[in-house]
Parts: sequence; structure tokens; C-alpha cells
Amino acid sequence: MEAKQALSNANRVSTLQDVIQEISASLKLHGFSGFWFQGIPHCAYENYHFPKDTSLFSPTALRKPIASVASSPVVAQLQRFYLNQVAASDANFGFSLDTSKPYAYKFISEKNNKASVLFNKHNIQTVLSWPIACHKQCRWTGRFILLSHRNNSDLMLDGLADTLKDAQHKLFEFNKPQFNPFLQSPLIKENARDILKMVANGLQNDEISTQLPISVRGVEYHMETMRKKFGAANRANLVHLAHQYELI
Repeated sequence: MEAKQALSNANRVSTLQDVIQEISASLKLHGFSGFWFQGIPHCAYENYHFPKDTSLFSPTALRKPIASVASSPVVAQLQRFYLNQVAASDANFGFSLDTSKPYAYKFISEKNNKASVLFNKHNIQTVLSWPIACHKQCRWTGRFILLSHRNNSDLMLDGLADTLKDAQHKLFEFNKPQFNPFLQSPLIKENARDILKMVANGLQNDEISTQLPISVRGVEYHMETMRKKFGAANRANLVHLAHQYELI
């Protein structure tokens, strides 16, 4: 009977909003009033603190709400404002990009502290960044920013990791590519992905040129640009990384 009920519930989850509502309900039991979820690359922390010209994700790119979803329109607006207006001056943001462990935001009570003012305005007392562990060969993972009107000591953290793992599974099951930061990055153009797919299938530059409205030199340009962006040693390594980034 319970199995049939579970199956019936699963069949009702047909839209992203359904998934979000289900996750919100489960997180409410832990004391959280809202969240946003975002796919972030494992290199995010290093790229943010030690940026290089060859970094695929610059500090500015990491402060964009790509590959993400919020629990409500109000939280989505809060996320955009925080990333656009506050994150650059908030040390919490840089620490939250560490995908190896959870992080609790630390707020300063000073009136000129933008992060404190923003979250206090929304009566947010606790903000947690919680990455979800994934297969070590994967180059990215999901990360929840959890918002609560309660103090950290009043939250129900027992079992939270399992709740978030299940929540990520539901989001990925619905549409995993939507949360892939490499796939959603505006730096990786659709025609570049098409070229990567053809290279992975064994086509040479002249063969790719005949199938796409682009010159051989254009193919070479895209390949070299992507090689530098990905930090690939050669053509084969570029295809290997593209597979790991789930671009092809």
C-alpha cells in the first residue's frame, strides 16, 4: 500500500514547481523557510580566489545566477540582488564556493555591512551553503543555499544531509542539464558544442567545416579557444574534459 502511495506521489511530480514545493516542504521540517539551488564547478573556489586569464569561470561569472533555481519568486529576487549587488564585497560568498564542505555564513552587525542589512531586511537569521557530494570524477556538483528565520542552534540539522541529497536527486531527475554550470555557461556557445561532438565522433576539421556553416579556420579557432578555456593539453584531452563536463 505504501509503495503504491509513493508511486502515486511520484507520478504527480510532473513540473519543476512540483519538485520545488516538495523540497520546500521537506526543508521546512528542518527549520528552513527558503532556498536556492545551483550547480557549481569544483574549481569555483580556486577560480574565485586565484583567478587566471585562462579560467573558465571568472569571479564575475561565478556571481551570476546561472544553472540555478529558487524556492519562490521572492527568494529568486533575493538571490539576484545578493549576487549582483552584495556578493563582490561579502567574504561569505567566496567561502561558500568550497564544494568540499558546508559553510555557515557569518554576519557582522555593522550597519554598513551589505550582507547583514540585506538578510536582516528579509528576517533571515541563518544562511547555510551546503554542497552535495558526488562522484569524484565529476567536475561539478549541486549546492544549496539554505535560508532560515531561526538561529543556527534552533535548526534541526540531524538528517539534513540525506534530505538535501534526496532533493538534489529529484532536481537532477527532472532536468540535470539545467543545473550543469559548464553547459549553461554563456562562454560555451552552441556551435562550439556541436564541434566538440563531431570531434568526439572522429571527424577532422575539414569534415566538420563541410557539415557546419563555418570555415576550417573557424573550426580551428573554436578548438583552440576551448582548449585554452578548458586547460586541455591537446585535442584528445579536450574531448575527455568535455565528457567530464557533460557537454557531449
